[in-house]
Amino acid sequence: MDILCVTGRASFWEALRPVFAAHGAELQLAPALDAALAVIAATPPALCILDLEEPEAGLRAAVIKILTLNAAVHTAAVTSLDATAFHDRMEGLGMLMGLPSSPAAADIERLLEALRAVSA
Repeated sequence: MDILCVTGRASFWEALRPVFAAHGAELQLAPALDAALAVIAATPPALCILDLEEPEAGLRAAVIKILTLNAAVHTAAVTSLDATAFHDRMEGLGMLMGLPSSPAAADIERLLEALRAVSA
């Protein structure tokens, strides 16, 4: 299963690569949304994680661009919002979940379990 992460924090996500691999997921990094959209157009991943440090409006716009390009690509986002606020503000976009600002291995495992549940 291919996972694409859009981030300016490549070294942070590289440290989590073994967690993805342990669950059979291949992590690919894109430094910006435009680069990620090119990847999604060419070889769509199962999931795109948005670690954009964007305000909510920018995050919503990014998800809409991904959905417009390929609605089958699941999305998740790194956010400082709690789960309820995240759900309220991103309602209607079909996002898998929000991740904390500095996701730990347990957060990635929870994300991959959720992805498997919706992909089954």
